[in-house]
Order: sequence, then C-alpha cells, then structure tokens
Amino acid sequence: MRSDTEIAAHRPSALDRALANSRTIAIFGPLPALDRDLLTVRLRSVAAQVPRLRLDPFAPDGAWTRRTDTLLVEDLAPPTAPRDLPDTPGGYLGVIATHVRQLDPAPLRVAVCHDHLVVDHSHGLGDGRLAPALQAVLLDSASPAVQAALAHDAPAGSVRRALADQILRHPRRLGEVHRLRSENARTDTVAEPTAVDPRRVRTMSATMSPDRVAALRERVSAVQGASDASATVAMWVSALRRAGVTNDDIVQVLVDCRRYLRRDDAGMGNLAIALPIRMPDPVTAASVRQRVRAATESAWPLAVLGINATRARLHRGIPDPGADTAVSVRTSSRIRLSVSDIGRLPLYDGVLPGPSEALPQLGAGIDPDGPEALTLLVSEIGGARTLSATFHPEVVAPTAVHAALVDICRDPIAVLEASES
Repeated sequence: MRSDTEIAAHRPSALDRALANSRTIAIFGPLPALDRDLLTVRLRSVAAQVPRLRLDPFAPDGAWTRRTDTLLVEDLAPPTAPRDLPDTPGGYLGVIATHVRQLDPAPLRVAVCHDHLVVDHSHGLGDGRLAPALQAVLLDSASPAVQAALAHDAPAGSVRRALADQILRHPRRLGEVHRLRSENARTDTVAEPTAVDPRRVRTMSATMSPDRVAALRERVSAVQGASDASATVAMWVSALRRAGVTNDDIVQVLVDCRRYLRRDDAGMGNLAIALPIRMPDPVTAASVRQRVRAATESAWPLAVLGINATRARLHRGIPDPGADTAVSVRTSSRIRLSVSDIGRLPLYDGVLPGPSEALPQLGAGIDPDGPEALTLLVSEIGGARTLSATFHPEVVAPTAVHAALVDICRDPIAVLEASES
C-alpha cells in the first residue's frame, strides 16, 4: 500500500490542471443487487493504491490537494425520464447521466443509482480510460492487468520522450505535421458569445441490439477500406443530416496517444485527444478511415498533445466549479461533432448476466467543448453497442439528436448505405 506521503506528493500534469473543470460521467447497468457497503470497501482499497483518485483540483487557491474525507459510495434516487421524447432501449443511461450532471461537481463521485453504477469525475483526474477501469475494479470483474494499469500513472516527460522518438529522430515528420495541421484547419471560424447553462447539458443514449450489431459488422466488412469506427462517424453524420442537422466539415475524432509512447510510459492520465479532421462530402466509412489513418500514422496527434500540454503550462488558472451559468464562445455556425468509438470493452465481461437478464451497457456523458459542440461516445459490451450523445439543448435540438440515435440503432445498414449515396 502507498503511504500518505506518496499520495500527497503525486503531481498532476499541466494538462490535468487545464481539464479540471470538465466532467466525465460514466453509467454502467442495469446490475442487480449492487451492494453499496461492499463497493465502498473496494473503493477505499483501490484509492489507497491509486493516488490520482485522492486528488482534489477544486481548492480555492488553485492548488491541487489530497482529499482527506472518507470515500463513500453514494446512493442516488433514480431520476424520472423526461416525457418530451419516446423511450428507447438504453435511453435510461442518458437520463441518469443528465441527472448526475445537475449535482455539484466533485473531484470523484461514485454512486449507485438504483441498479446502475455511476462514476462522475473531474477530467483532470484522467481521460476516458479511468471510469471504465474503476468500474470494472469495483465490480470485481477486472483482470490483474487492468488493476495494475489503473495504479500506473504515465510518468512525467512521457510525451516529451515520445516526441523525441517521433520527430527529433525523424525531422521530415515535422513537415508532415505542419501539412496536416494546415489541411485540417477550420477556415470559417466565428467568435459568437453564447449563454449556456452547464447544468442543463443533456445526454441521450440508445442501444443497438446484438443482432443488428452483427449485421452491421458483416456489412462493414464488405466495404473496402472501412472499419467499425469509421462506419460510426459516417453513420452519425448521415443520421444527423437525415434529422435536419448541418454539421461542420471538421469532425473531431478521439485518438489515444498511448500508442505513440514507450511501453513503460503508457499509464493513466490525460493522454487522449480529440483530433480535428476535415471530412468533405461524401462522408463514407472508407473515406473516414483513410483520413483518420493518414493522421494517426503521422506524428500529428502526438504533436497536438504536446502543444496542448505546453499551452496548459502557460495558462494555468484557478478552477471555478461552482458557476451556474457561463458565456461560451461559439466557434462555428454549424454543429461541431466529436466522435469517440472506444469499441468492445472486455473488462466488463465478468459481470455480464445470463441470457434471460437485461444486458448491462455503458453510457457516458462527455462535456461538449463549446455551445455548438455535440459529443458522441460509442462502446460495445456483450455484442450490443450503446451510443451516448451529449450537448447543450439551448443550441442543439434534442428531437434531432434523439431521431439520429434511434435511426442508427433501428436500421444501421440503411443509415450506412445512405452515407454512401
């Protein structure tokens, strides 16, 4: 077990500090007979091994401190689903995520909401790998490798060493980075202050059944140059357009930069980025994969991560988690999409129920980075896929988002084929 001194001495990175105000909310369920007392015991045990779970980024002076409170798994009353839109399979995951976001921000909140396990944390504690790994450990379904990975932080200098490997040893890649940045730069930016209420951010979820997932996968495999993840982007753009949403041609795609790090450097932390990639019409599964591959096979994502970290060091600020309203700056006249398809999550396999029980799924609410932003997270568990979209309802129409999610989950092949026409 790590000592209090080791935990207190843990230093957040500059990027951790910059992301402290952003929230990540992960909901997993339904799960019968969740025992809060047992979960609390496990939470305290894992927090003794994982220093970042004890960090508090919300100190008044901006300094990150060690939490001294007793960690407890909370009991949240199940929210009532809004009646403005029809129910959909998996929809309650989004209802819970939206409800949790209305609670006061906490460095780390673990809770049971009826038959769902909730993890709500400051993005400063880590990227999208943190919540699923913590949930799997708490549910006792994680392998020893997952538990070890949760306790291993990316060491200081990991990005700098990777940049040296990628660019300093291969100077020509610097020109490639410059070219890709120029080709994918937004050209029609605006600067329009827009009043939004962070507590009104809404998450909607929908689940695609295993039989439809299997049929979609078979169809995607027949498309030369396509992949499951690229099909997700193409279908999302297609479904939104069918619902009347016009999106910016720059789509942010999640890239986990651990792929570029040295093996011992690839630990927990904020090492994933949303890479802006231009997706001109027609946005097909094959064209998306070609453009994403060109970006990820270069040093551009790693350079973006390094630039973000440098900016964070130069613009350190004091978190203000208590603001009820905020004026954000709209940077595009169209809706900006951010897509994170994290694929199959085998770390939950140990808690999958029998064939007669409801199939638990992961829903996640990831903060949109502006009033016109619409984030989508897709995960696959037990053969089913769940899509979770998070947005500001003052700017993005909930009816359109709901229609797009339902469209994809009910007839994914038709939506995919529409993207190809």
